[in-house]
Amino acid sequence: MCKYTISCPNPSSQFLQIKLELTAPSDESISLQLPAWRAGRYQLANYAQFLRNFRVQNDSGEKIPWQKISKDCWTFEAKKNQKYLIYYEFFCSRMDAGGAWIDDQQVYFNFINCCFEVKGLENSPIYIQADLLPSFKQHVCTIPVNPAGGWTAENFQMLADSTFLASNSLSHLDYKVGDANFHIWIQGEIHFDTELFIERFKKFTTSQIQDFGEFPETTYHFIFQLLPYRHYHGVEHQKGTVITFGPADSLSDPNQMEELLGVSSHELYHAWNVCRIRPQELLPYDFSKENYSKAGWMLEGITTYMGDYYLMKSGVFSLETFLIQIENTLKKEIANQGWKNQTILESSYDLWLDGYQQGIPDRKVNIYSHGSLICFCLDIMLLEQGSSFTSVMRAAWNKFGKPKIGYTNESFWEAVISHSTESEIFEDFYIRFISGNEDLIPIFSEKIKSLGLKLELNENSDQLANSLGILTSDNKIIKIHQDSPAFVDLMIGDQVQYQLAENKIHLAVSRINGSMHKYSYDLGSGFFPEPKIKIENETEFRVKWMK
Repeated sequence: MCKYTISCPNPSSQFLQIKLELTAPSDESISLQLPAWRAGRYQLANYAQFLRNFRVQNDSGEKIPWQKISKDCWTFEAKKNQKYLIYYEFFCSRMDAGGAWIDDQQVYFNFINCCFEVKGLENSPIYIQADLLPSFKQHVCTIPVNPAGGWTAENFQMLADSTFLASNSLSHLDYKVGDANFHIWIQGEIHFDTELFIERFKKFTTSQIQDFGEFPETTYHFIFQLLPYRHYHGVEHQKGTVITFGPADSLSDPNQMEELLGVSSHELYHAWNVCRIRPQELLPYDFSKENYSKAGWMLEGITTYMGDYYLMKSGVFSLETFLIQIENTLKKEIANQGWKNQTILESSYDLWLDGYQQGIPDRKVNIYSHGSLICFCLDIMLLEQGSSFTSVMRAAWNKFGKPKIGYTNESFWEAVISHSTESEIFEDFYIRFISGNEDLIPIFSEKIKSLGLKLELNENSDQLANSLGILTSDNKIIKIHQDSPAFVDLMIGDQVQYQLAENKIHLAVSRINGSMHKYSYDLGSGFFPEPKIKIENETEFRVKWMK
């Protein structure tokens, strides 16, 4: 068994003081592997860059020589049954849902950032002691409490999937659905009706649990960091989620509250999908290196669609509000022509390369937005054949998630088509839009007609976007459509001003190299249209879909 003792004698320094105690099981080299990435973000984070003052000693205080064998793996020679103490400091200055942050108000960290996987002991229990009192009297930890004090993770995978927050200003709300207890912890100012907040959470939680048939945990924690500045992020864990959102006072605006509810429902859905219904290549996670997968549309696309769907199905969102979320998804798709160059399977594999950055123009698809539209189409197709995607996911839970065996791309797709009566329709869809890279918007437009909905693609209200396919931010070009007449003249990064005269658009361009240019083009239209989904008539399928 390993034991971590974590303290923070000087919060202003933002350093955690960490002591790891372990007993060597044999005469051997002990390897301490610090994670290089975290679950939910398939990108190297290299947490070792935030660690300093590493040292090893035995229980007699004798210094033990050590060496690094990689950028984030430390080793030392140990003797059987000898107790060793490993000391180090970890810098906590990244406030997001997967990071670590310390200031005079709180100590917050995700264990995966700062705790070693001890090779050979990764399946042994890990005891956690936090020496933070009396500085921070309130705390929440998603690891089960040890009756003797502290917390005990059953193995390293549980430790890596857990969060700790200590504060003097935590707000706590709770509710219960069936046998499961749900806790809401809020660090930051509250600018909304907490009773209505709980009511909404209980609704979408109940709806998700009903469709899956059970909740995997008896206790689940929503941990919110409500910040004074703009922020939006969420990370899933088996026993809870961390969500950062700001500015906190914006949550008095119903539109901003919809955003918070959206990410909350999304992360709860991950308690089944990804945390447990997971590709075999991610079961278990190997945090020492990249874990490649082509399952992006299943990991995040399904969850993005289902998170918003359950807000509508449970009555938290109206149909109109749900469709606004889909319109926002469509805007992202229309602005990105990456589907011409990569399939979603290829973009999933490339998450480790540049999946969370803008990247070069139109190289890839967004697994969240593109995957969400794929799932929406499949849900309608299944509905037309007497089933639904909720039925598929319940089957996936029972077949792959609950028994903890994981799925392959092929076995998951077999679960989808097993709910259809005309599998050839689904196989054609897969070839065209999942393993292939056809434009998804036309088939989406066609499929939603079954729900009595109509997609309209209206002219972009921005003249540069509509006429020339140029998207800007603070007058700086951030995107140029490849079919634009200006594509051969302008560059991303150009500063641009424009005037309209005599059916032409006149541009004055300044470039980063100091050069100035002037161009004139005929007024065009149709680039980057703005999507609007209209509710036309109620259909039998829409009634079934919304229940």
